[in-house]
Amino acid sequence: MGYPPFFSDNPAETCKKIVQWKKNFTIPSDISLSPEAENLIRKLISSAENRLGLNGAEEVKDHPFFNGVNWNAIRKIKAPFIPDVMTSLI
Repeated sequence: MGYPPFFSDNPAETCKKIVQWKKNFTIPSDISLSPEAENLIRKLISSAENRLGLNGAEEVKDHPFFNGVNWNAIRKIKAPFIPDVMTSLI
């Protein structure tokens, strides 16, 4: 969405937003997300007893957002973006 969900310039304020996530978490209406992406985000930013992945990684991997991902070959597939580490260090 362009920025972290609980962003603040002040670390204490960021912490407060995370602790009070139910009050502070929103997905801006002007953000264009697929229904699957929005559902995934909402299921990851939720109470621990309802969070996607509570029952293991397969639960996350089986989410519709990841349809078409070949998890068995994921380490063999070339990344769509590979940063230039040397340029990043300058």
